[in-house]
Amino acid sequence: MFKKTQGVFLGLVILFLFPSVVPGQAVFLARKALGLISKIADQAQGHQTASVLVEADANKVFAAAERIIREKSENEILSKNEADRSISFRHDGRAITLKVARLQDDLTQILVVSSGGDTPQDTTYVVDGILRICKEVGADCRTSNE
Repeated sequence: MFKKTQGVFLGLVILFLFPSVVPGQAVFLARKALGLISKIADQAQGHQTASVLVEADANKVFAAAERIIREKSENEILSKNEADRSISFRHDGRAITLKVARLQDDLTQILVVSSGGDTPQDTTYVVDGILRICKEVGADCRTSNE
């Protein structure tokens, strides 16, 4: 009877321990990736994707991104969803969508997807845009080359 009680107790301890440990590990790993811009370019299809985690409020990041996009007269806003924190626009024939996701109170992901371009300059435009947003919100961002 004692071994059965001991086994149940051990099982409960493990059950209650793991839910608190796993998210903590995930946050630890995410914090190590803070500011590192990850990018993928599919030259054959003309798609570019870039993403970064920043330590900043998601609403402030989205407001800065929208302001930066609107500043350039060559950008044509196609759609905007404040609740979803996403904005789609056209720039030099490319369709670009930016989404800002709140992961925690002060942890935000910026994701940018561009299609319609097939040169390295297209990827540079996306990454430069993210760097400008980071600078505007005071986040330290870098590319993997740095």
